[in-house]
Amino acid sequence: MPTTNQTHSARLAGITGRRVLGAAAIGPATLGFDQGSIASPQQAPESGPCIDAGDLLVLPGIVDIHGDAFERAVMPRPGVSFPYAGALLDVDRQLLSHGITTEFHGVTLSWEGGLRGEAYALRMFDALAHLQPVLGVSHKVHLRFEAYHLAGVETALSWMADGRVGLLAINDHLPMMARKMANDSKLAQYAERAECDPETFRTRLRTASRNAQDVPAGVSSLIAAARVAGLPVASHDDPDLATRQHYHRQGCHIAEFPLTIEVAKLARQIGDETVFGAPNVVRGTSHTGAPNATEMVAAGLCTVLASDYYYPAPIQAAFKLAQLGVVSLADAWHLVSRNPARAAGLRDRGVLAPGLRADAILVDDSVPGLPRVCGTIVNGELKHATRVLPMIDIADARYAAEGDAGSLAA
Repeated sequence: MPTTNQTHSARLAGITGRRVLGAAAIGPATLGFDQGSIASPQQAPESGPCIDAGDLLVLPGIVDIHGDAFERAVMPRPGVSFPYAGALLDVDRQLLSHGITTEFHGVTLSWEGGLRGEAYALRMFDALAHLQPVLGVSHKVHLRFEAYHLAGVETALSWMADGRVGLLAINDHLPMMARKMANDSKLAQYAERAECDPETFRTRLRTASRNAQDVPAGVSSLIAAARVAGLPVASHDDPDLATRQHYHRQGCHIAEFPLTIEVAKLARQIGDETVFGAPNVVRGTSHTGAPNATEMVAAGLCTVLASDYYYPAPIQAAFKLAQLGVVSLADAWHLVSRNPARAAGLRDRGVLAPGLRADAILVDDSVPGLPRVCGTIVNGELKHATRVLPMIDIADARYAAEGDAGSLAA
């Protein structure tokens, strides 16, 4: 089948299909588009090109609030980096092909330097601004701030004030890294990513460690600034109840990858979002020994699934959860679309409903366990297709839908 990536396509008038996921269930529907949004019946266009999805599933586009797989495009091997422009263009195509229509790139600002230092973050900001006219997906930045990087607090504050950041997450990987300094292989890996020699990396870690007493104040200033800017805030890898309560009190209402079941339970009890990795569902286990994400979904302790380090994971995880009977496909899809949009404060997407963005994907699920994205619509435009999709006039689609409704009524 031919593959097309259309970044300058004309806007669609709508989409029709027999298996469209609406606000609550999957069924026949015709959705009209108006200026990139889903139109109310009264505002739907009277004519224009409409995709006939037939028996393909039509689902809201995936909203991924934590994805750092772009790092492998920028630095495919340790110490081997490529220009951001070409790398992000490749990432954009990957996202479209896996049904992700909104991506929050996990850009790290850390004392480590190198790939997770300020220079690389600035390259990301510059590339996103430069590529905006040709990118198919809605790209945003999830700023992962390393708590001990006090020298970067003012930089992070300025980025938030300038509107460059869409979500702030507080990370603290220093204690874990410190425990691994005796592991020469792990140290070499950290140093290569930081683009320095092992001894320099040790020095950076020791220097950052001296900031311990000032870390709480620095982090609090970032969270306060994010709240003023209207940004959602997450804490990463909460290890215990006290940590979650501490961040919740400061207005941080996303528990990203909580490390224990007890932390996830507390987060839900106090109304916080809980994010787990979609790769955890796909693989059946966490690669770090964290709680099993499938079990968390079954227990109602997971509200959001994120791609983390593997872009194909959200769509695969949602279908696997439905196939296992853990939840319905509609409820599984909320974990990768409606709920992450809510967590990120994006009230304009995540559900195929009037007034919201026309971000949708067409999925062939005819092979169990292997969902395939056949088309991706972003802001009312077809941006990606792996097959020729039938087009009809939206007036004909509405006429057919009214006829079917009349037949059913009769």
